[in-house]
Amino acid sequence: MSAVSRLLDPAVVEELNHLALSARNVVQGSITGEHRSPLRGPSVEFRQHRPYVPGDEPRRLDWRILARTDRPYVREYDQESNLRCALLVDCSGSMAYRSGAISKFDYAVRLAAALAYLMIAHTESVGLCLFGQPLRRWIAPRAGPSQLSQLLETLERAQASGRADIAAAMHEAAENLRRRALVIVISDFFDDPARIRQALAHLHHRRHESILCQVTDRFEETFPFRSWQRFRGLEAEPAVLREPALLRQTYLDNFRRHRQSLLQACRLLHSELCVFTTDRPLLEFLRALLQRRPAALLARDTL
Repeated sequence: MSAVSRLLDPAVVEELNHLALSARNVVQGSITGEHRSPLRGPSVEFRQHRPYVPGDEPRRLDWRILARTDRPYVREYDQESNLRCALLVDCSGSMAYRSGAISKFDYAVRLAAALAYLMIAHTESVGLCLFGQPLRRWIAPRAGPSQLSQLLETLERAQASGRADIAAAMHEAAENLRRRALVIVISDFFDDPARIRQALAHLHHRRHESILCQVTDRFEETFPFRSWQRFRGLEAEPAVLREPALLRQTYLDNFRRHRQSLLQACRLLHSELCVFTTDRPLLEFLRALLQRRPAALLARDTL
């Protein structure tokens, strides 16, 4: 799977497996003594037939088709998991910003890839929505290696440009997900917090859990510019020449106020805001997220 090596290097995969094992031990310990369903583990549902290729397991051959057509076909199944998750990834132009080695978008794509691997590797069902203008791609949640391949290949081809309506993507996810699910939104969330709060309320009303992963650049957090700069709008707005000292305090006040609004919306609607900065290791943030929310990311009934 070539996309795995490009988005998830072997060291990251090894650490993800270790993190998942640790998180599952936490979940298992937290539910000791609770009543467990006798129907443990994932079930499967039939999806399609496809021609047999060398290496396929003989037990998956459909002998009735072989007897009727003299051609070998295997049956493919989708695993029905205990957890359904939708990853929403912002592909707007603002995500292309970088002050260092990696852009917010590259970081977001790697975060989405890591989360998809983490959950699908443990039989959970994951879907993907890439949102922007005119880009809009929706892949329904499924489980299994073929789903992971499709998600990684889609993420690898994605590019950041234009504008995006974050709230609209969240509303769409609330309607598209017919069964209860975990919705993880990966964005810089440079949008009206009131609209994002309304979208969170829609997800909460539909009984979906949600986690907002805000990806920012360190320069956006600190505004370190000293000399005259030409500032360009992050989503195709024209550039303007400004003295940073005249803007710094107003910018930082607005930035903090915006984040506080997001935090308040998440607290009110039982969501969570996780802040990722591109100058810090991705695994560091994932480790902290799994420590706080192990049961949300890893289905406990498959222990």
